[in-house]
Amino acid sequence: MSGLTMIVIGLVLGLAGGWSIRTVLMLVGFGAGWLLANVFDANLLVTLVIALAGALFAWLVLRLAATIVFFAVGAFVGLLVGARLFRLLEGGDGNLLLAVVFIPAVALAGGWLAEKTRDGFVAWGTSIAGAALVLAGLGVLVSGLAWLRDPSQSWEAAVGAVVWVALSVFFRFAQRAVGSSDRG
Repeated sequence: MSGLTMIVIGLVLGLAGGWSIRTVLMLVGFGAGWLLANVFDANLLVTLVIALAGALFAWLVLRLAATIVFFAVGAFVGLLVGARLFRLLEGGDGNLLLAVVFIPAVALAGGWLAEKTRDGFVAWGTSIAGAALVLAGLGVLVSGLAWLRDPSQSWEAAVGAVVWVALSVFFRFAQRAVGSSDRG
């Protein structure tokens, strides 16, 4: 059951993850809770409760954190761009009052833009995470593929990495084909 659940969540995450940040965060939290419960060999009901709690926790914490992180990164990039633009546009006068208004305004615009255009990151991140879950689930379900979950030799790790990359790319192309909101 555990392997099948990981595969289903991985497929949904990998194929449809770019559609909704809320769906992504809840699926990631659910999957993490499920895997955590399996580490401690919990029964199905306890595993389900822990997975649902993980989904709720992930949605609450990561939703807030993602917004702040994307905005902060964009603001810092905007700060650098604003300072550079100011230097290019100000003509060497160095008007402090203009700099104090212009540079933070560009930083705020950069933060807003980064927070609003994070779909590209979400789409690729869900493709990669979904592929990881699918491969781990296959490693649990099929004993001959256990190396996908836990490689013990170098060739297994290398082949597993190539399969992971290939599946991630496939998921990303599938997201685009079915109408992902990503534009990049």
